Amino acid sequence: MRTGLVLTVALVLVILAGSKANDNQDEKPVDPDLKKLQGKWEITYHETVGVEDTEDNKWIIEVRGDKYTLTVCGKTLTGRVKVDSTKTPKQVEYATEEDGEVCEYVGIYELTADTFKTCDVLKGNERPTEFKTKDPTGQVAVWKRLKVRD
Repeated sequence: MRTGLVLTVALVLVILAGSKANDNQDEKPVDPDLKKLQGKWEITYHETVGVEDTEDNKWIIEVRGDKYTLTVCGKTLTGRVKVDSTKTPKQVEYATEEDGEVCEYVGIYELTADTFKTCDVLKGNERPTEFKTKDPTGQVAVWKRLKVRD
């Protein structure tokens, strides 16, 4: 009887371990560009519908994992970001929550060690294919990485 119980427990553990392994296979690996995006960034250029408005936009964004905190004129917004570096051009999607309302955006991006450039529109509109704001909801932003001082 004891042997049967031990075998049953062992079988359940094997099934659960296999289930966990399958669960992990369904998870996509973290995009390498998302890892590069980690840290604090300051906006250096912004345009809406083809008109530069950088002077009015003093924004800081901090990315941790797939979450970000955006500080705009003393107001803090939070959201999630998703990048796909396998697409050409590379694609970005993000959602920002403000006052309980979620705004979702889709776009494209370029990322170097110290510069993150995006062009996006409200989700539901056609994703941009170049860094120009044709759609009324479109915006182009260029961010520079903030250096952390020791």
